[in-house]
Amino acid sequence: MPLSSISITRLFALLPIFLMGCTMDIALSEKEKHPVLLPVDIQFQALSSAPQNTFREVDETALQDGDLLFSSTIGLTSLGIRLFSASSVSHVAIYIGNGQVAEAVGDGVQIVSLEAVLAHSDKLFALRMPNLTSNQAEQIRHFAQQKAGSRYNYQGIIEMMPFMVTKQLCSLNPFSKDFRQQCVQGLAAAQLSTPTSNESSYFCSQFVLAAFEHAGHPLTLASSGWVSPGDLLHMREGDVATLAPNQALAYIGHIKPGIYLRSRALVRNNPQETPPTLQANRDTL
Repeated sequence: MPLSSISITRLFALLPIFLMGCTMDIALSEKEKHPVLLPVDIQFQALSSAPQNTFREVDETALQDGDLLFSSTIGLTSLGIRLFSASSVSHVAIYIGNGQVAEAVGDGVQIVSLEAVLAHSDKLFALRMPNLTSNQAEQIRHFAQQKAGSRYNYQGIIEMMPFMVTKQLCSLNPFSKDFRQQCVQGLAAAQLSTPTSNESSYFCSQFVLAAFEHAGHPLTLASSGWVSPGDLLHMREGDVATLAPNQALAYIGHIKPGIYLRSRALVRNNPQETPPTLQANRDTL
């Protein structure tokens, strides 16, 4: 059914956002049969680590083995990754229990304390793969211990940087999730290497996906070398995924909110003290 004149006007107004590469879904509502009432339903990718009113602060006791820990720092490398991936995160790791975190960083795959991760992060929050069994969590821990000391995949991350930009072309068609998935996978196959099960080096999100695949509970059917931390973030519940998850990730909470989210929480509790600039940008980080 053709879109109403109101629908077309709104789409042209949103064209600059399309060109910036914001992934979105546009679905005709039931009321589209009566376009005067409601033309379209539009959902954008949520760039914030805690969109709208979802933010909650938790501590280590809220974590379970196998939780995904997303973070960012105020350094230039983190900022560059966030800009290329249009995301609020630049790193992802796995909580493996007993206050330990497994991650792939510039020094390679390592197991460090949660305290060390907190100390090096501007913000840190957790997402959880639903229905992860204790046996699968143990397999993830075993994989991390087995891979500790593996090299960082510098070649893979260098290949990933231009792909983060070109895959946004697939977002220009907001009407078909299937088309976007096929488009991203086609570009990835053309631009990126396909990892094997015997990889000896990993970048952060590649390591996380490989660990879950080893445990028999893959996060997505997409190749682990094609997925950035931002792609994993958008696999959460209520978001618009760039690469389809096998199951949407559940938000657990922020262990370290960061300066912006902590300020936003204070503003919500004291709305009369809201600074104008913070009020205008409250959902952008």
